[in-house]
Amino acid sequence: MRFLRLLRHLFIPHESNNQKAKLLHSSSLAILAVTLIAFQLVLGFAHRAFPKVLGYAANISPAEVIRLTNVQRTANGLNPLSENSTLDAAALAKGNDMLAKGYWAHFAPDGTSPWSFFLSFGYKYKYAGENLARDFPDASSAVTAWMNSPSHRENILNPNYEDIGIGVVEGSLAGADTTIIVQFFGTPLSGSPSIPVAQAKGNTTATPKPVPVPTLIPTPVPVAAATLNQSTIGASLSFISPFTSTKNISLLVTGILILVLSIDLIVVRRNRIMRIGGRTLAHLAFFGMILAVILILKAGQII
Repeated sequence: MRFLRLLRHLFIPHESNNQKAKLLHSSSLAILAVTLIAFQLVLGFAHRAFPKVLGYAANISPAEVIRLTNVQRTANGLNPLSENSTLDAAALAKGNDMLAKGYWAHFAPDGTSPWSFFLSFGYKYKYAGENLARDFPDASSAVTAWMNSPSHRENILNPNYEDIGIGVVEGSLAGADTTIIVQFFGTPLSGSPSIPVAQAKGNTTATPKPVPVPTLIPTPVPVAAATLNQSTIGASLSFISPFTSTKNISLLVTGILILVLSIDLIVVRRNRIMRIGGRTLAHLAFFGMILAVILILKAGQII
């Protein structure tokens, strides 16, 4: 009974809360705001102190990205792509280059193209493509987003590609912690060596005649180091993901407040409670807008 009275006090307008749900009082909203801010600060500190426990890329497995990509190709009557270790290393280097130079684009600010990474790792291509994704909680949501985009879907289902390479990196981009997935697709030139192991996706298909040596060559990452980096990310144990935790908590709190406001509106109108300054509809609209923003922010990005 005491618990039920507490719930009634928190969620339903009643004499005990001056005909206004306790959660909607200014003091309660202030406590919620301070708690959310404190939660974010604690997660930020914990991520820096215990990066192996709180990892942004813990749920992104390069092997799973490849598997899901091939599931889509097979379902559409295409041959699966072969994972290529050279493309894996090139894709990982591209991801690290974005973090190092602070850009989120196919081309670097200094003009370095995605194809420069193919060539700098010795992959001479007949066809090449790239897909990029960031801020997705798992491989499935990233591949789904690519398949829902016509240009990215075209890359995944391009019959000209034979190889795929995936790079997954985590770090800070424009001041925000992020996880980036680089998907490289390629088909080697006839007679060019190719080591089957991975594959990836891109927005543009390039068909060079002579393959020029790029003038802007990114610093290559050794294949061994690249393999170790990705396997470490994919296998890391993460009990809490700071990337998704704050957004999920904010989504939950905003949803509860919208629910309480809705209950408040129904009870006040049904019982004809007269209240000064009770702009419930305006509050509902306000929290609805916040919920929409959270949902937009929660979604990852692809290019």
